Amino acid sequence: MSIDAAGGEPLLAAPGEHTGPMTWEAVRAARPDVLLVLPCGFPPERTLRERELLTSRPGREDLPAVRAGAVRVLDGPAHFNRPGPRVVRGAEVLAHVLHGVRAGRPVTEAEAFPLG
Repeated sequence: MSIDAAGGEPLLAAPGEHTGPMTWEAVRAARPDVLLVLPCGFPPERTLRERELLTSRPGREDLPAVRAGAVRVLDGPAHFNRPGPRVVRGAEVLAHVLHGVRAGRPVTEAEAFPLG
């Protein structure tokens, strides 16, 4: 599922490109309006347990996404990291997170955890 298909603008990877580890400097330089955290192979519960790795970064409060409260942990393994029918749900989740659009059933907090 690509960000542009959901009406967003990818800042750190080209559509269809595999992503890898991102440096914090690259994230800060991109100045995202929305920051989606969905590490490959990590369920949201693990990402949330390790949130301090992100929330303690220097300059975090300067990011537009953080100031707007638009940082979300998504379930990469369930909806984004492999092809299959569940990518449709991933598109619905992205439409909600990026634009507040309801597509399909309502998005639950379990699908788009706020990362404060």
